[in-house]
Amino acid sequence: MISILTDNDLAENWREIEWDTYEKILFSMQRQIALAAMKRDFQSVQMLQRRLVNSKQAKALAVRHVCDSTAQAGIDKVRWETDTDKMRAAMSLNPPEYKSQAMRLIKIRPPKGGKERHIQIPVYFDRAMQALHAYALDPVSESLGDKKSCAFRKGRSQLDVHAFLLKALKTYDPPKYLVKADIKACYASISHEWLLNNIPMETKVLKQFLKAGHVLGGELFPPDDYGISLGSSISPILGNMVLDGMQYEIYYGLYGRLTDIDYADGNLVRFADDIIVNARTKETAEKIIKILTSFLAVRGLSLSPTKTRIVDLADGFNFLSRHYQYSDGFVYSTPSQAAITKTEQSVIEIIESYRGGQKTLIETLNRKLTGWASYHKVTEATQAFRHIDNLVKTLLLDLCEKLHPHTSREKIIEKYFYREPDGEYIYILENKPDVRVHRISKTILVEHHPVAVSKNPYLDDEYFEKRNNTKAISSVTGKYKAIWLRQDGKCYYCGKSILADDRKELVIINPARNETTKNLAYVHEYCKAGQAEHYNSDIEISSNYDLYALLMRMRNETRNQKQHKYRPLLEYFNKRDESVFTLTFEEIEKIIGRKLPNSAIIHPNFWYSTGETVITFSWTSNGYKIRKLDREKKKVVFERKVNLGEYVNIPPVFLSNRIPPAARAEMDIMFEYIRKKYGL
Repeated sequence: MISILTDNDLAENWREIEWDTYEKILFSMQRQIALAAMKRDFQSVQMLQRRLVNSKQAKALAVRHVCDSTAQAGIDKVRWETDTDKMRAAMSLNPPEYKSQAMRLIKIRPPKGGKERHIQIPVYFDRAMQALHAYALDPVSESLGDKKSCAFRKGRSQLDVHAFLLKALKTYDPPKYLVKADIKACYASISHEWLLNNIPMETKVLKQFLKAGHVLGGELFPPDDYGISLGSSISPILGNMVLDGMQYEIYYGLYGRLTDIDYADGNLVRFADDIIVNARTKETAEKIIKILTSFLAVRGLSLSPTKTRIVDLADGFNFLSRHYQYSDGFVYSTPSQAAITKTEQSVIEIIESYRGGQKTLIETLNRKLTGWASYHKVTEATQAFRHIDNLVKTLLLDLCEKLHPHTSREKIIEKYFYREPDGEYIYILENKPDVRVHRISKTILVEHHPVAVSKNPYLDDEYFEKRNNTKAISSVTGKYKAIWLRQDGKCYYCGKSILADDRKELVIINPARNETTKNLAYVHEYCKAGQAEHYNSDIEISSNYDLYALLMRMRNETRNQKQHKYRPLLEYFNKRDESVFTLTFEEIEKIIGRKLPNSAIIHPNFWYSTGETVITFSWTSNGYKIRKLDREKKKVVFERKVNLGEYVNIPPVFLSNRIPPAARAEMDIMFEYIRKKYGL
């Protein structure tokens, strides 16, 4: 087929590809694979994977993926640069006839010391084959993977790791210890035998990926029986799948049959091969290390003896450049000292090695500062941000004085710095104050809400699209930043400041106008919950049926409530039948028989967190919600949720038993279909 097409024909075919259509077709195939994997129907998985890797759409997208990257060429020095090259490559990807070439090995050592890294660079053709099979393998990985594994996965990030950690550590009666584990030379040590026996993909193709060998200094080195390439697009998926199942193994090792589990004791959060596991006692932590050791040994892996340790939460620990520590009833998170020091050194190096134009210096600094601030704005980072701002300002002033040794400091400041209304000086492009070094101390601190662990990017794509938009609203980025600045960070409803730990939402100011940025405003989440006060009706009637509240209420009727720590309050709400009523904090304390924690006054999240062990379960399980929370006057207004539709009879088996993941996925799809069909 290729031989009868001219170069012009191939190039024209490539340019005529409708990429949006190709992406939709690929996603549809991946969705089918994900659902089959959920059902553990691996015969269908294999059939669907074979269809995907032989489709022209997936092949073209794999070639585009390789050509859009900035990766180096392999040992053949071939790069696909023209449209003709790309189309010819897409038509040549033929899995049944595939033979891999050796990879080019390069060694990278950090400029200021550190561990040398070996990167294996495949040729372009091998890289495209890996991308093609990654399309087919990733849906399986997402359907079978550990719920709190966050590295190299769609819709998950280090911010989710941070949120999962805080959620686990800020619960009532949090674990006192944790295992901070690190796998020794993870990618270099993975057993090929285990991969070939356990990874659900075409074995012959996987073997070609693993047994390619590498070239260094013109000499060919045969492959080992262990290790995967750091330069391969499929390697992160393989790495995750090797470690998936670790959470199950921990719970099974601690509890035997997976019933009556204390999920806080053995809860795992993982980012690649960096692992945190909660433990209530030191003895449990030691047992967890033994379980991990056995789990990894089968896969050719082992724990690093120098980096794996048991940590007392009161002593604090560093994880992914953040520091966590329990003190006075709270878990605090800040940028780690190592992260601050590294940023200091980076800023010093940028400014001291400055040789270009002033604008380039400002842009380089801003990229570094905003990236660092964006990563740490989910922690209590204000003090660290101020420190870096002061360092940058001092270094820039020193630089200006070196450039103008005979000019007074006052004139230098007048020329290069702009004084803001709050009295702080910022470095600017001369006579252009809008081109300036960012003050990261003005960064809005936010609380990151983690991805729902049950969601799959191939089955719940609308959830992830909505989440991306919600993230922009919460982070006050893009078009939403103008709204925030217009309001000076204050709630449109109550006029009070929206603090870093307050949940915020956008509301329409004038319902008669279009939903533009000028017609949107930020409000506290709890103020929006009480927006019924803006209407004449005594009760707000919502058109959105709260299925979750219904399930929790029915579930509550079938469960033993003795273990709920707010049981008196739960029983109190169970007996109330008013539409709206008010309770003071003091009245709630009398009902539960003890003082409310300080977080009830300091953090609104105390009143809005979800789950069966928190105080909110007392009213949500009985059909009530918070209409208005007033922390200053220490009172809460509750109202019963009203719905004018029919109640749903759900078979008890779905309420009392755990159901297979595939059944859960099909129910989600069914419920979403019904919601859309009837406009619920």
